[in-house]
Amino acid sequence: MKVDVLPIGLYEENSYVLHDHGHVLFIDPGRYAKKIAACVSEKETVDGIILTHGHEDHTGAADDLADLYGCPVYMSLNDLILVDPKNPLRAGYDAPVYHEINDLKGDMTIGSFRISVIETPGHTAGSVCIRFRSLLFTGDTLFASDIGRTDLFSGDERQMMESLKKFRDLPHDLRVLPGHGPASTIGRELMNNPYLVMIG
Repeated sequence: MKVDVLPIGLYEENSYVLHDHGHVLFIDPGRYAKKIAACVSEKETVDGIILTHGHEDHTGAADDLADLYGCPVYMSLNDLILVDPKNPLRAGYDAPVYHEINDLKGDMTIGSFRISVIETPGHTAGSVCIRFRSLLFTGDTLFASDIGRTDLFSGDERQMMESLKKFRDLPHDLRVLPGHGPASTIGRELMNNPYLVMIG
């Protein structure tokens, strides 16, 4: 297993390329599809694209990569309004995704990847975290020593506080790979992140 981390775009969003036994998942491909695709060898198969939520800095390269590899796109349907091309009312930090969106929920298999989807509304209504083995991709829900903002469209501070409680029951050595900034661990965040400390 290997993970390429590409902090790209205006907000330096972390786009992830997850490799495992010749298979690849793209997680939050924000921009620059060619730069992301350069991480994939000719011998690898791309199984899918995962979007932890619907903001454009996490979705911007999804269509180009889906075209390039013919792979499906997954996101919680609770954020569908943010990427629906038929939605005339853009809400800020969102942009259309033209490929079909497959629902991202529960324990599921995408190609050869068996993942767990943890619903964490707060930053957006459809924000999720993705667990694969020892890794937790947290999107804009949890950062190193911080959390995502809740003042944007469909954000909700109360929901965010409830979502943060879900991290208390996760293994402390689980590696946190956030949408922005450096990596961390659940144990480190439970000890040092003021928002997690606050909820006990």
